[in-house]
Amino acid sequence: MEKFGGRKLGSENKVTRATKGLISNVIENNLVTIQEDLEKLSPRDRINAIIQLMKFIVPTLKSVDVSGDEQKSGLVSPVLIQFVKNEDSN
Repeated sequence: MEKFGGRKLGSENKVTRATKGLISNVIENNLVTIQEDLEKLSPRDRINAIIQLMKFIVPTLKSVDVSGDEQKSGLVSPVLIQFVKNEDSN
């Protein structure tokens, strides 16, 4: 089906851009407070908080499930890793 008008594929929504800007400003203006709050937490809670915050910065990787069917159909090819001794490194 042909698309007429509207945003181009992958273009960012104006509201999304504005919201991200506001959130970014709030974080930038409160870095010291956020750091102080993190330091008050127990080590376990601090790590969990950092991990939760990372989700907004680092893209989450999608897991891939490989079963025998993909290998049989040729969609997945095996990888061979071979270790070779370098004679020049003596």
